[in-house]
Amino acid sequence: MKNILATAAAIALLSGTAQAQSNVQAYGAVDIGMDYVNHSGAKNGDVVRLDSGTLYGNRLGIKGTEDMGKGLKALFDAETGFTMTTGASTQGGLLFGRQLFVGLQNPFGTLTMGRQYTLDLDLAPYHANVASRVNNFTGLSHWVDHLADRVDNSVKYQTPNLNGFTLAGQYGFGDISGNSSAKRTLNAGGNYSKGPLSLGATYLSINDIYGNRLSAVAVVDGQYAFGPATVHLAYTNTHGTAANTLCFSTCPARPNQLVRTYEVGVDYQQTTALRFYAGGAYSQLNNDLTGNAFQLNLGSYYALSKRTELYALAGYTKTTGLGGFARLMVGSPDLGPTAFASNAQGTPDKGNQQGLKIGMTHKF
Repeated sequence: MKNILATAAAIALLSGTAQAQSNVQAYGAVDIGMDYVNHSGAKNGDVVRLDSGTLYGNRLGIKGTEDMGKGLKALFDAETGFTMTTGASTQGGLLFGRQLFVGLQNPFGTLTMGRQYTLDLDLAPYHANVASRVNNFTGLSHWVDHLADRVDNSVKYQTPNLNGFTLAGQYGFGDISGNSSAKRTLNAGGNYSKGPLSLGATYLSINDIYGNRLSAVAVVDGQYAFGPATVHLAYTNTHGTAANTLCFSTCPARPNQLVRTYEVGVDYQQTTALRFYAGGAYSQLNNDLTGNAFQLNLGSYYALSKRTELYALAGYTKTTGLGGFARLMVGSPDLGPTAFASNAQGTPDKGNQQGLKIGMTHKF
């Protein structure tokens, strides 16, 4: 009887210890608001509508860690995306389209495997538009430059912070028999962050189904904090664009397309609850489509609590050349948020567009 009680007590103790060393957390974000944009859609008209996922892509996830002792931890993250206006899944309808990975962490770094974000999200997140969360509203470089893109079948390794420095590498298997370079993705980068200064740089290379380079993206960005103000600077150089990147469901891949984008922006924390943002981006396109695009973004954000925020955004985009392509900031039901409208204003080589949004984000 004593042995039975001792064994039961030991099992209970071990179960309690294992439970204490494991941590599983549900999390998510919901974002929705009212949009107005002109020169939109096939009819080049105005549109007013509800739109979701602007500041934060709507998501629901489960993540966790298990401490196995001696500095070794197991970790996982499974995250799905959806739209609040219809309830439909995003990321092509994938169950865990935002990310899904498992890995190990120890004092020498973190190794993860699965569907994962590109390294710019970890190492170079200081773009003016991306850092201030307006990239989904008017952000040409966010889409063309594969910023915060995802890599299937990928293995990622990231070093621990070494006196302010972090390095990482990512390899995406193409998963095509007989041609190891087909659909292969290579990604590497570094980050330095200490005090008010943060700098990041990454390089991303994506091959097509034949093993030829489809797109190569170099990113260099940084930020510096001056009291309540933070200045963002960024440069991206993209050689090659994927199909439909520069229009909606009608553009071929352009492996020779060059896109260079320069960004600057300023965040100002007026109070603990109130923040303002102003930023701009200038893009030059050459070798296939030739022209340029200018974007100006303004934003204000008010935190009602640690989890709930109200925001207002204003954006302006102007293009020259590009066959009349103009960035659709919020799109229309027949085009969508990442498209271009050809012949905006009915002109052959110029286009401009203005947009306004008032919205709300709740994170949990």
